[in-house]
Amino acid sequence: MPPRRSPAVVFTDLDATLLDHHDYDWSAARAGMAQLAARDIPLCIITSKTVAEVAALRLALGNGHPFAVENGGAVAVPRGYFEGAACDAHTPVDVTTLGAPREALTALAATLRAQHGFRFTGFADMDVDDVVAATALDRESAMRALERSASEPLLWQDSDTAREDFMQAVVAAGYACREGGRFVHVLGHADKGDALAWLRSRYGAARGPILAIAMGDSGNDADMLAAADIGYWVARPDGSHYAAAGGSIRHADGIGPAGWSAAIDDLIAHHDI
Repeated sequence: MPPRRSPAVVFTDLDATLLDHHDYDWSAARAGMAQLAARDIPLCIITSKTVAEVAALRLALGNGHPFAVENGGAVAVPRGYFEGAACDAHTPVDVTTLGAPREALTALAATLRAQHGFRFTGFADMDVDDVVAATALDRESAMRALERSASEPLLWQDSDTAREDFMQAVVAAGYACREGGRFVHVLGHADKGDALAWLRSRYGAARGPILAIAMGDSGNDADMLAAADIGYWVARPDGSHYAAAGGSIRHADGIGPAGWSAAIDDLIAHHDI
C-alpha cells in the first residue's frame, strides 16, 4: 500500500497575488479557488492587512479558515476550528499576537524620523482620507486598514538609499522591516513565515502533517515561501517575478489573481492534490 499523502493547505498573500494590484478584484482567481474547494483544501490568507480587513474579504470569499494578518504579526483562528467544529466566515475568531505591539513600532518610526530626517508618512500620521488617497481603498475599507495592532505601514517618500538606511536602523533597534507593494512595514520579530509555521503546527497537532503551499509576489512574502513545502512567485503587474525560481519555489504563469489560479492548475497537475 502506498504511503498516505499529507493533506494540502494553501497559504496566500493578498495584494497583487490573490487580489489584483490595481482594483483589488479577485474574480480571475475564482477557478483556482473552486478547485481547492472541490478538494476540501483549506485556503489560509497571510497578509499585511488587518483582522478587520480580512474579515470583510473572507465574507466575500466564503472563507472559514484560519488566517494571519499584519505580515505575520498576529494569527486568527475560528473558534473550534482545530477541534473539528464546522466554521464559516461568520465564526468568531481568536487572535494570537506573534510580533510586537503597534505602539512600540510607531514610537520607533517616529524616533528614527526625528533623528535622521527620513521622509515617510505612516498610518499613525494618516486619517481615513489619507489612507484612501494612498491606497485607492474606499472609505469603509480604509477605516478597517487603520485598525492595526502589530504593524505600522509607512508610505515611503524618500530615496532608495534612505530606505535601506531606515530598514537597517529598525533592525538595529531590535525590530523587523519588510517591503511590500506600496509600503514599508515596521513590525516585530514575527513574519509571514512564522505565521505559516505556527498554523502548520496547529494543523499538524489536530490533523497530522500537511503539505504547505505558499503564494506571493513581493519581498515580504519571501519568508512564507521559504517556510512552505512548495512556493509560487506570482508575476507582478509589470510581468516580472520578484525572485528567481529554483528548488521548491516556482514561477506562476500569469499576473496577480490570474497567475494565482494558474499556480493552482500547476499544483494539481504535478502533485495530484
